[in-house]
Amino acid sequence: MVIGENISVDNIDELVNNHFGFIVRKVSNITGRYVSVEDDDEFSIALSAFAEAVERYDEKKGNFLSFAGLVIESRIKTYLEQNNKYKNDLSLDELCENGKDFVEINNEKEDLIEEINEFKEELFKFGLTLDDLVEKSPKHSDTRKRAIKIAETSSDEPQIVNLTYQKKKLPIREVSKKCNVTEKIVKGSKHFILSTMLVFVKKLPMLINWIKGTRCYNE
Repeated sequence: MVIGENISVDNIDELVNNHFGFIVRKVSNITGRYVSVEDDDEFSIALSAFAEAVERYDEKKGNFLSFAGLVIESRIKTYLEQNNKYKNDLSLDELCENGKDFVEINNEKEDLIEEINEFKEELFKFGLTLDDLVEKSPKHSDTRKRAIKIAETSSDEPQIVNLTYQKKKLPIREVSKKCNVTEKIVKGSKHFILSTMLVFVKKLPMLINWIKGTRCYNE
């Protein structure tokens, strides 16, 4: 049975071979270490999760690898938590890229879905989408943490918030002065800072928890 372009439950072995590197990288990113394909339980779990993703996938879920990566991440993190090996650090860009499916896998958390939808509507006012946010998010963790701090600080400054909504863009000079950083730093992460600032301004508690790395659901 074919359940998407070149995605067939009758050909899982070939799919695994074709995406072997993707699976290894995914496990390595989650565990934060080198993965032994012969000895690591996490890799075995990832293979099972990949097969599960093939069986569950349909085109409405979007890109197959994004969905497969989401299932792998969920299953491995469940295993790590059960063995006290996991500290939650899911970033905002991961949540935005996979948020709705992540919630579906973890018992349909309606409140989080509503917040994500509200966030998407707010981004639209500034000509941004979740895809833009994922693409333009800082890749280095320290840069991301600094951008989040800038966003939170800026969200508490009425003048900056008002200018942001008036101009429909981040007032870089004002943000730079308020946060005591260079304009270059602000410009380098301006879309991420703006998007994250909107989460704080709109007071979306579950997304704020995710941004700050705090668990917002019970598994």
